[in-house]
Amino acid sequence: MASLDLANKEHVLQYLSSGPFASTEVVPLSGGFGNYTYRLRLHSEYQGRQTAVLKHGKSHLPGATSFPFALYRQNFDQMAMREVRKLLPEDSLATTPEVYLYDEDASVIIMEDCGEHSVTLKDLLKSGLPISLEIAHRIGAALGGFLAQLHAWAKNNENVLDMFEGNKQARTLSAWATYGRLVETLSGASDLSVLDDPPLNIPADKLASIATIARETTDAMQSARETVVMGDFWPGNVLLSLKHSDSRLDVERIFVVDWELVKPGLPGLDIGQFCGEMQQMRRFYPATEPLVQELVSQFLGTYRAASSGPLIQEAKVALTHIGAHLVAWTARSGWEGKENTREAALEGVGCLLDGYEGKQGKLDTSVVGALTR
Repeated sequence: MASLDLANKEHVLQYLSSGPFASTEVVPLSGGFGNYTYRLRLHSEYQGRQTAVLKHGKSHLPGATSFPFALYRQNFDQMAMREVRKLLPEDSLATTPEVYLYDEDASVIIMEDCGEHSVTLKDLLKSGLPISLEIAHRIGAALGGFLAQLHAWAKNNENVLDMFEGNKQARTLSAWATYGRLVETLSGASDLSVLDDPPLNIPADKLASIATIARETTDAMQSARETVVMGDFWPGNVLLSLKHSDSRLDVERIFVVDWELVKPGLPGLDIGQFCGEMQQMRRFYPATEPLVQELVSQFLGTYRAASSGPLIQEAKVALTHIGAHLVAWTARSGWEGKENTREAALEGVGCLLDGYEGKQGKLDTSVVGALTR
């Protein structure tokens, strides 16, 4: 078995050949960048299903052998999916895939297939398919409720926090990927031509403030234990199982996937990452504005409704993180259009400073204002 390289689909077939997941075909899946992921077409049904998904990890990113990615992440990934699924009602619209098998020695997770025709929320919004406001309402409310339950489960619960404390690299990666690149992105040191030609010319005092925000937030992310955060809560990790009925599109189930960055942290970071992506969607796909508005409104409203009072601190962190996401990720993640990209970075600067300052009036009128009421 040690001679098998599960980055090779033929070797995956051999790995599976003698167990309940023996397959007639292994199909590589696209979408993620941290692992090798395949759809398995099984010889025999498993729990009434003809397919499953296998995720194989290595100690580096595929295609980037110089970027170390600790394999212990898989243990936290599968553990989070199992524990969060148990936390939720069986009929919950939003859930996690069922984990069938975790083989630590082979760095393999085999899990429920979210559906051959499943689509990420990001791709669904970009697709131009006829999505009703009612569907956007259901998705937003389901995701807001899902995240609220996750955060409430772990808040001040030392046993749960300790369960995920060992995922040390998740803290470092999350902080570096966003806050570690803020100043270099805005100053021109990152060599991003879309932002550097011409320079953004961010005033020196604002750059100094953003450097302080980056440093303080990085420190907080390394030690925070307010709750457990999913760590990568963006629409690309939200898979929708769709159904068509009477010429209408509907959502049958929502799966939140890829929990490798799960860790103790600040709840506003999950909220901010999701809303930051929604701000990008609004800007780069303006036809989605009504859907995004309804989705975000329900997401934030449902999250807030699960709390006994206004979530001022969460709103501050979320607005700051929206800004950080717009600055650090827009020019690096395939959004097209130079002027839109530059405007997104400048919007991000405003969100960073407003969130950090935390004035009530600005929080109330911001994209996350629903949290403060």
